[in-house]
Amino acid sequence: MRRILIVSDTHGSLTSWKKLKALVGSVDEIYHLGDVLYHGPRNPLPEGYDPSKLAEELKHENLFLVRGNCDADVDLLVLGISEAPKVLLLSFGGIDSVLTHGEFFVDEQHALRFLENYRAQILFYGHSHVPRFDQFGLKLVINPGSLSLPKLHTDPSFVLLEIGDSIKISLISLDGKITREVFL
Repeated sequence: MRRILIVSDTHGSLTSWKKLKALVGSVDEIYHLGDVLYHGPRNPLPEGYDPSKLAEELKHENLFLVRGNCDADVDLLVLGISEAPKVLLLSFGGIDSVLTHGEFFVDEQHALRFLENYRAQILFYGHSHVPRFDQFGLKLVINPGSLSLPKLHTDPSFVLLEIGDSIKISLISLDGKITREVFL
């Protein structure tokens, strides 16, 4: 079974990262949807803010990054990543997916058009710090929320994909509660 972690908006919180790793254990790949190290000028410092130590932790992972609005060239340098596109197209277990930070989404319709433009079944995006897991027919729009600075009274959260004979996609809070789950 292949286990894939999808996270967003860690904003330099080593504390949140360590809680996550203790909860999920080993994974095969990590896709970070942006805003990895810097907390951003409009955000407070998250608990356990330590971008340099978080970067060191992430260097030991099989990490793929889409660039967020708070990610700078120096972030990529300290993470040891040569490139971070704004949009990443992947297939998870034969399901075409598009990953992006999402700072340019104006509304739900814009997100759905983005998904259609890339001819994908699943859109994963971050930026809002609010988890989302919506199904529109055969299409999914998923936001893992933020591990360190959740908004609108939501809990810190992430997404876990487990790919075997089928694909299980789970939206999970940092306290281990499964909020939504789908099997494909």
